[in-house]
Amino acid sequence: MKHSDKHVAGFVVVGLLTLPFYKADDLREKFVGSHVVPPGAALAVLLLALAVATLSLLRRDHVWINPAHLTWDDSGDRDRPIRLRLRLAWAVRFGVVGYLFAAAALVLGWPPLGLSAVLFVATAVFAYRWAARPVRGWAVELAVPFLLAVLAALFAGGAVLWAAAAVLAVAALGATGPPGRARRDELVRGWNARVLRSVSAAFGDFLALLPTARPVKLRLTNTVRYVVAGVLARRQALPLALLLALAVPVLHRVFPVVDPLWWTGLGAYFVALPFGGALTDLRVAGRRRWLPATNRTIKATTLVVLTVVGLAWAGLTVLFGLPFAPAALPIAALAAVRTAARPDIDFTVQGAVDVGGMYAPIGLVYQLVRGPDLLLFGLLVVSGF
Repeated sequence: MKHSDKHVAGFVVVGLLTLPFYKADDLREKFVGSHVVPPGAALAVLLLALAVATLSLLRRDHVWINPAHLTWDDSGDRDRPIRLRLRLAWAVRFGVVGYLFAAAALVLGWPPLGLSAVLFVATAVFAYRWAARPVRGWAVELAVPFLLAVLAALFAGGAVLWAAAAVLAVAALGATGPPGRARRDELVRGWNARVLRSVSAAFGDFLALLPTARPVKLRLTNTVRYVVAGVLARRQALPLALLLALAVPVLHRVFPVVDPLWWTGLGAYFVALPFGGALTDLRVAGRRRWLPATNRTIKATTLVVLTVVGLAWAGLTVLFGLPFAPAALPIAALAAVRTAARPDIDFTVQGAVDVGGMYAPIGLVYQLVRGPDLLLFGLLVVSGF
């Protein structure tokens, strides 16, 4: 990307981000319309943002060191760069949360600022203290983000939220004792994940960022078993799916003008895509030859399995108040299959296309929109009837 293109992209992004600060009435008319804003709408948005930021920070993407430094560099404080990366990641995530809260409050109305500030500070302190610990406390680290998301989905009142803030403060204090040091294997694993993210971003191959498969005890005797095993092997995507199941009904109530079909379709697509990673693995010829089935059979089987996954996810959203939109589920599953089955990016295609003031290679743009294009087109067609 040229230097001038980066400037144009920056101006476009800044312009979009500042819309709520001078076009709040227009945005309220577009997304809320004549509907009554539910009490605590901005607080629900804040709780969702805090849940996402906390869950993201507790992935500990900041815990990595170059293996060469681990082997040869005996000088200095090894943990200092890790602490600096943690502080930066923490500041960025909760800075975004602050922006989202301010934007939502301008559009939906300001909630009690004292309660909002206490929830923000308590969650931020909890996330920082627990992310600074190399030892993972899975029970607490998963319970707190989902507690926040459930409170948002229930549009909990002030007394419940004050009690939740007290629980967060106690949980933050629970991260006591010496912070300890991350083990070498954890640091190297983090370094490998960082290299993968960097290379994937540089080449635009975002499918490489999908969760990798973990071992499962299932004999792969046919195509159905292979696809089901691929879903079970990516069980680390479950927290995201559950978080989306709680977030989508909240967004539907906060922005009622948007058709539930769109919330269901978009949510089901992002839920189904990680579980379609088994199809992505077959892009490697050495793996593909071990599955004796046609490409059409594999895609059709994956489509059926992902539709079932989407149906189970949609059932959870219905429990929290989202109207059932079954027509969106096969569209989302088909779009996820189209995305996961796309071939490797072809950088030999000549030419570029203007995308929002930036010039990008045609082949890269084609790969990025493969799947989302079908999702948007399908939802547009279905919503028109």
